[in-house]
Amino acid sequence: MGTFLKLIRWKNLLVVAGLMFLMKYAIIIPIYQYYDVLLGLSDTGFIFLTITVVFIMAGGNIINDYFDRKTDSINRPKRVLIGFTVNRRKAIFMHSAFTFIGVVFGFITAWFAGKFLIGLYFLFISFLIWLYSNNIKKKALLANITISFLVALIPLTVGFTEYYALENSIAEWDIQTASAIKMAFQTIIGFSIFAFLINMIRELIKDCQDFIGDYKTGIKSVPIVIGKRNTNLLISTIAFLSIIFTILIWEIYLSKLIFFKDNIIAEIYIYIIIILPILVLGIRSAWGNKIIKYKRLNILTKFIMFFGVIFSIIFSFAIYGKI
Repeated sequence: MGTFLKLIRWKNLLVVAGLMFLMKYAIIIPIYQYYDVLLGLSDTGFIFLTITVVFIMAGGNIINDYFDRKTDSINRPKRVLIGFTVNRRKAIFMHSAFTFIGVVFGFITAWFAGKFLIGLYFLFISFLIWLYSNNIKKKALLANITISFLVALIPLTVGFTEYYALENSIAEWDIQTASAIKMAFQTIIGFSIFAFLINMIRELIKDCQDFIGDYKTGIKSVPIVIGKRNTNLLISTIAFLSIIFTILIWEIYLSKLIFFKDNIIAEIYIYIIIILPILVLGIRSAWGNKIIKYKRLNILTKFIMFFGVIFSIIFSFAIYGKI
């Protein structure tokens, strides 16, 4: 059982499920309650949605490890499971089973939402994950963009599934409904862009960590193509872009909402808990090529991502304080 849980990366799957839960219960529901709008997607539908994403990602983790086993045997030999603890045929079977179940549940979710297109969307995502693991991952920058895009889709998936479900459940939208869905979508898009930027940083850091294994197995990662020094500068650039984006989101959008007017706690959280660590990351990543540096920066990106997601709870408290 322990080997199986490691293979599907159960901790990552819990984080994904938690992120989806927060998007629904800390963003969408509080906004809907403020505007007195009923949910479009039922709790049962949301459970199927969460299971869909978790199963497809579990299958993706398995196939990613399958194609990565040569590189991983150099970079992290103690963590390689496929070909040693897990038979390769068994790994392919588990990938296929998880992906198939995920897609089936995706079409069930589509039925709950009243939009067949959602089922096709999950079919496309499954194919994109396989394509990434088999081919795209070997291509500099495109690989980083693709995986970061997939991460950014997690909160967006909750948003647009609810959108279609709400659209299907009512004959005509009034002003309150339109305002609620607009605010929910804008907020979730903000989380998605933030997730994309921070994950891009993390992927580049991981590429620097895995430089030796990628080089020996012919993977054209960004550090191999442009060098670690230039990659460090790229990481710093994305970090500073993330800071600018976060400040703009707060100053132009969030702070202007009635929920956040004179909300000192939220402002302190944004600038101290989120922006300051990104600033540290951006400065520290500019120089040095030692593995220990990249390991520490990797941990810092997880810290930033975690507390970025936790801001959704601050968001919900701000709304409930005005209801």
